[in-house]
Amino acid sequence: MSDTQSNAPSSRAYGRHVFICVHGNCAEPEAGERLHQRFGELNREYGLNKLRNPERVKCSMADCLGICSGGPVVVVYPEGIWYHHVDEARLERIYREHILGGQPVEEYIFHRLYPPGQEPGYPPQVRGEQGGDEARTRSETGEETKPKPLASSPHESSPPDAEAVRAAARRAKKKKGLVIVNTGNGKGKTTAALGVMTRAWGRKMRIGVLQFLKNENARFGEIKAAEQMGGIDWLSTGDGWTWTSQAMDETEARARHGWQIAQARIVSGEYDLLILDEFTYPLHYGWLDTAAVIEWLQANKPPMLHLIITGRYAPQALIDYADLVTEMRAIKHPLSEQGIRAQAGIEY
Repeated sequence: MSDTQSNAPSSRAYGRHVFICVHGNCAEPEAGERLHQRFGELNREYGLNKLRNPERVKCSMADCLGICSGGPVVVVYPEGIWYHHVDEARLERIYREHILGGQPVEEYIFHRLYPPGQEPGYPPQVRGEQGGDEARTRSETGEETKPKPLASSPHESSPPDAEAVRAAARRAKKKKGLVIVNTGNGKGKTTAALGVMTRAWGRKMRIGVLQFLKNENARFGEIKAAEQMGGIDWLSTGDGWTWTSQAMDETEARARHGWQIAQARIVSGEYDLLILDEFTYPLHYGWLDTAAVIEWLQANKPPMLHLIITGRYAPQALIDYADLVTEMRAIKHPLSEQGIRAQAGIEY
């Protein structure tokens, strides 16, 4: 072997390389530097900073990425995808959906080197590595390796190394008040929220429930149960369902008033868990401005308050803001399939 070959530089394998522009034309350099720092934190949380991990993601600050837009600008290789106006919220979504899930966030893309679906292969797959020593052993022994399937939905994606994620979470001991959204056309959105309510009650947490559309005089089974449990602050502010309302102006006004009550309860410091049942409807119908609501929550929600929002048609901005989102999908229903109406103790 020649001296040139023996002294050739070597490098640990990695899966992707992310560049963040700090040139200063598109945004202040400090904005890009903050994103670089946050990306490093995410890498550590998900174990993608480990040199021995073939799915390792390198992140570098660049003087200029050559293609400008509103900044900060972030580009992901090998796909050659440029993202614009990236703040921390967008960066975390890009990390979760693109880096972890393999699905680029289309609405943030302003330039790409390759047509969608024709990007170069993901390096660990090209190299025949599936992540970790086991994959390398399979590759070395000549056993066929298959690419990991991408998640069918960005919200169903799982990290490359689930155990590494759990270990990192145990070490960090991180806690925060979650924003949880239960949405979709299937049954069970409020039911799931009430399940959390029961669990929280068992832990002696301080609980509030604010229902936005259900009639203030309703006596559903869950309301009776909460009364018997005790210690649950429950308020219904609506006048009935939107499709049965005889006075939509009144329904809309009640929803706005309900948000004022919710704001007061959120900032009161009197709750550990607050459920805003069917709060997605005032946002969906435009009775409340979604951007203004999220901005207010970002500025005023106590860090350790858990907030659960239920209802169909959750706006995308709310989904982006939330920490946990579940979509209930209707597959079969006794009303449509068998003509069976809602039954006491099951639906209400």
